[in-house]
Amino acid sequence: MPPLTRPRRGETTRKPRRAWLSALVAVALGGGGCATRGPNHVYVTTVDRFAVQDLGPAGTAIPNALKPGEQAVGLAYDFNTDHLFVRVAPAQVIRVIERPSGKILREMPLALPDNLPKDKVVGTNTGPAEAGNGAPSADLAIRSSDRHLFAVHPDGRSVVELTLYGEFVRRVEVQGIAGRIAGLAYDQRGNRLLALFAAAGRAQVGALAPEGNVTHCITLGAAVAPVSLGYDSDARRHFVPLADGRALGEFDTTGRLVATHPADGVITAVDAGPRSFLRVF
Repeated sequence: MPPLTRPRRGETTRKPRRAWLSALVAVALGGGGCATRGPNHVYVTTVDRFAVQDLGPAGTAIPNALKPGEQAVGLAYDFNTDHLFVRVAPAQVIRVIERPSGKILREMPLALPDNLPKDKVVGTNTGPAEAGNGAPSADLAIRSSDRHLFAVHPDGRSVVELTLYGEFVRRVEVQGIAGRIAGLAYDQRGNRLLALFAAAGRAQVGALAPEGNVTHCITLGAAVAPVSLGYDSDARRHFVPLADGRALGEFDTTGRLVATHPADGVITAVDAGPRSFLRVF
């Protein structure tokens, strides 16, 4: 076997910097299906502001997310792309916004059909939900593994699943709930959809099975304004606006209130998630 060739003076056995960076990116992406997790942030929208507020460490507002006359009624944050999905009323569209620039990437009409083939509806509930606390919710959630969106149906007891581009997948009729659905969030680590319910002065968060049954439920230990739900999958914390609407309550897995976060106005929508250091588009 010939001896190894020694590098000449001035030469190096290190790979060029560009190749090294490319290899690092490839490893971090893991083949293009993930991103590097950063610190957790909580995003909220309020009645009188056009921006999405960031309550996380060193958070900055995402400007011009809304236009005059619009209101955010649902909010979902996708960690993989670092995009915010805002359900906008009265236009009934989902607006996709790049964070942190605030650039609007696209808008998708919200597909919420009422008359569907049986194979597109899961569950047996019919009719509107019974009266609950507050106005009907229109919250939004996203499953980051495939970036499917979940939106509260106007009937108050169903959830509509959509693709990343707003195409209708199915409607799931939630069973075993008291009152109407008041908020949605997705547990990315537990791979389960979470729903906020409110009735008779009590608010609960339940985990939903794929067929719409509530499999686990906690009762929140403080009075809330049931308009939206956020969930931090890493810290396992639930976020719901408190009763005055101007502060966000942070609840642990038992429903105990562990922190309060002031907001700049009456909160209309909330979501939480880790800031991504490396984005996948």
